[in-house]
Amino acid sequence: MKAFEAFVAERYLKTRKKGAFVRTLTRYARWGIGLGVFVLVVVQALMNGFKDEIQANLFTATGHFTIAFFSGDLPDTAKTLATLRATPGVVAASPMRFERGLLKSSLAAAPVEAVMVKAIDPASAHGTSSIFDNLQPAPVEKLQEGELLVGRELAKSIGLRLGDTVGMTFMRMDLGLAGLQPRMVAFKVAGFFESHISEYDQHWVFIHLEDSKRLAQSDQAEFIEVRATSIEAIDTAKPAALKALNGDAKGPYLSTDLRDTNRALFSALKFQKLLFAIILAFIVVLAAFNIVAILVLFITEKRRDLGVLLALGATPRQIQRIFELQGVRICAVGTAWGMGLAIPTCWIADHWKLVKLPPALYDFITYVPFKLSLFDLAMVAIFPLLVAWAASRYPARRAAEVNPVDALRAE
Repeated sequence: MKAFEAFVAERYLKTRKKGAFVRTLTRYARWGIGLGVFVLVVVQALMNGFKDEIQANLFTATGHFTIAFFSGDLPDTAKTLATLRATPGVVAASPMRFERGLLKSSLAAAPVEAVMVKAIDPASAHGTSSIFDNLQPAPVEKLQEGELLVGRELAKSIGLRLGDTVGMTFMRMDLGLAGLQPRMVAFKVAGFFESHISEYDQHWVFIHLEDSKRLAQSDQAEFIEVRATSIEAIDTAKPAALKALNGDAKGPYLSTDLRDTNRALFSALKFQKLLFAIILAFIVVLAAFNIVAILVLFITEKRRDLGVLLALGATPRQIQRIFELQGVRICAVGTAWGMGLAIPTCWIADHWKLVKLPPALYDFITYVPFKLSLFDLAMVAIFPLLVAWAASRYPARRAAEVNPVDALRAE
């Protein structure tokens, strides 16, 4: 019997006998729903794009997550590396150490720059960090002890050139003739990197891992950074790595990633996406009021037809379903229009990078990214249909309550 209800609903929507006012309301309802769906898809894609780009850029200079030992340096770096590299979901692992220092070039007028010093293993560092993709003039694997890699922005600000010798003062104290003094080491500038992120290009430098070991008077690494198959795979690779190192118990190995240290940022982006979705969803809700008005007018116009159908044996439930189907079909057309316009618009704008961003706004995102998500598309497609069905319930129930005798007598 559902074919009968669908047939009648379709005929009522396609008939040319309904008034011009009803046809106009139907068009406005479809356009309103289409506009709401279009805006919802575009905004969801925009928020996904910004989140993905921020995550991808944050992980350019580091691995996806970092393994540390609770009491300081790793007890056995080689064994830990072997265990991590054998863990499912782990693509690469590289040992490292962190230091803080003050960098001074040989130019007398150059300012002293506070920098984050990351000591890396040249043989494996490129596997966990994409910041070395455009390193000039030689690949990171050629980095030697006593050499330094500097960001291009930092090099320009203090006038560094390839081959220059710089002094680095580390936050470690040596006992000398004058008492405790900060430790100073000379390095040769061996290359320049550029990540397009000011934090890295202006405040980070890279040295050989062995140089840092000598400074710390240690033969082990301080951390191991690990790269998973993707950012989404961190949630499975990190627990697997800790289980391989610690077993089933809570062991001495700990793990963090930039999503943990930037949790407030990603929580804000998630909340912002939800807030925009709720606000823009009201466009669809407002368009649903047009559906209510349309169905009320339909019922008024078709009162005689409803009386005939009820007299011929149609049940009130079937009459109710006819008008519910009408409301859902009006919404389905508008949803299809909105989705059909929004999806290619987002793909074209993202693929061709049509919407540019001024450099002063973001130094690491040069265009507005649009990333479509199947889950978001499904939610945007289902939500208007549910709203339309809920909006159609009241007028549909009123139609089902029509008395066939009164309807025919009135005609």
